[in-house]
Amino acid sequence: MISYDPKNWFRVLLDFPRSPVFRTLFLDVVGAGVYAAFIVWIETDYFRVAVPLGPSFLSILGIILGLLLVFRTNTAYDRWWEGRKLWGQLVNISRGLAHALDAQLEASDQVRRDRYAQLLVAFPPALAAHLRAPRAVPPEDGTPAPRPSAEHEPNRLVQQMHRAVAQDVAAGALPTEARIALQPLLTAFDDVTGACERIRNTPIPFSYSSYIKQFVLLYAIIMPFGLVREFGYGTVIACMFTFFATMGLELLAGEIEEPFGTDRNDLPLEQIGARIAVDVQTLLR
Repeated sequence: MISYDPKNWFRVLLDFPRSPVFRTLFLDVVGAGVYAAFIVWIETDYFRVAVPLGPSFLSILGIILGLLLVFRTNTAYDRWWEGRKLWGQLVNISRGLAHALDAQLEASDQVRRDRYAQLLVAFPPALAAHLRAPRAVPPEDGTPAPRPSAEHEPNRLVQQMHRAVAQDVAAGALPTEARIALQPLLTAFDDVTGACERIRNTPIPFSYSSYIKQFVLLYAIIMPFGLVREFGYGTVIACMFTFFATMGLELLAGEIEEPFGTDRNDLPLEQIGARIAVDVQTLLR
């Protein structure tokens, strides 16, 4: 994830050429301009092929497209923000469990403290690797997707935490009430894992995403025919800016709707995990 000062307007502006959306769309925008210039050239110098749509009709289509893009962007950002809230919840859960263990374990029992610290520190990177693993895609013939063969590492770590608490209660290192007191915190790890898996395994419906891309493309194809008679070669600039704005929003939504990846705008899972590691080790060691 890119770290920046939102108030530093010039810093954001100077980063424009390095924007993933700008670099991805550069050639496409140039292509849209070439296509629009060809339509204007044919219309101006040879014969009129422009459909008499006019800017008013394009405005109506633009309003519809704008509503679709707003909904698409908001839906993608909701997924990104929910992922951030879940990892913020993971920070609180890890701290809470570390606080509870620190209060109930003997200060001299460094062996058990280190064991719990290692499990808590290992959980965030294990969850990040699990969420970034390739998603099983069902075959097009409708047969079920193959089950992943890799072990579910986050589940294994939570299982070890449960067993460690049970063993320490049986050995007298933790009070009997600790099993009941710590159970909600341990269960919360499963809740965070399940919610993150729901985001990862449930992408935006294909038909919806495909329809918006088709709409943007058709709008870009129609626009030169509707503007050429009124704007002439100014149609080229109008088409390039419009295509960049509409397709850019679609690409931006596609980039942030999967928040657990390694793109520039994805969540900083490594930084969050490092923060958890520092807090847990400070409390238990």
